[in-house]
Amino acid sequence: MNKTKLISTVGKIALGALAPELLAQGTKIVNAQLEKRKGYIKVPDVTALDVDEANEIMTQYHFNHTVVSVAPAVKYANAVPNQVVKTQPKGNSLVDPQTFVKLYTIDAETVQKSKMMAEDLEKAKQKRQQAVKAKVQNTITATTKIPAQITRKLKRNKNKR
Repeated sequence: MNKTKLISTVGKIALGALAPELLAQGTKIVNAQLEKRKGYIKVPDVTALDVDEANEIMTQYHFNHTVVSVAPAVKYANAVPNQVVKTQPKGNSLVDPQTFVKLYTIDAETVQKSKMMAEDLEKAKQKRQQAVKAKVQNTITATTKIPAQITRKLKRNKNKR
């Protein structure tokens, strides 16, 4: 029997002996996770709801929760003040009933700051576009002059001969 066949045979014997044990342990772990998650409930999706209404819903579901204000960001420029903009954990996810839920809300001042950020971003974008247009126009102008310059040089060279 050559070495490869011997190693293959030993490997099969070892796998045959270990496979039932590995399968049993894998099944045990999966069953433990399923049992743990049996009592899980869905986090209600309260995004885009008024803060007071979202608080009531979280209280009805007996979740420990808190309200957190978000920082200004461009993505909140069109948000409605005093609404929930996101939750942690996300709405409709399955969690343990004892999970602490954060309701992220936005106030009028944050919406205003977010709008100003969005406007500044738009102005910067327009500036970049104008700079690109100017560069393209300069390139076009420069390239249209080249044939005329070449023609003049050729005429001068002909006249010199």
